[in-house]
Amino acid sequence: MPAINRLDTAFSEISQPTEPKIILSVVVPFFNEQEVLPEFHRRLSLVLDRIPEPCEIIYVDDGSTDSSREIVQNFVPSVHKIRCLALSRNFGKEAAMSAGLEHYEGEAV
Repeated sequence: MPAINRLDTAFSEISQPTEPKIILSVVVPFFNEQEVLPEFHRRLSLVLDRIPEPCEIIYVDDGSTDSSREIVQNFVPSVHKIRCLALSRNFGKEAAMSAGLEHYEGEAV
């Protein structure tokens, strides 16, 4: 009987739908960029849309005091995954980039 349970478990794990593999992750650190983020996102999305496999954009808020984070959080994902990480204060571009690199899912960054 335990063999059947193991088989059922193995089968259910195999039959679960999986998310498509993310091929490319783009890390975008930002600090107080509310004026340019919408256009930047539009242009970046146009480029990523040319890639047939799923990609992700990881925006990293480096302690912005304007509405940059809210703007990013309102971006509507199309084919590609969008994530927004928020640092508690301004640590600098390198720290923001490192935070994004710690959270990527793609095969390439």
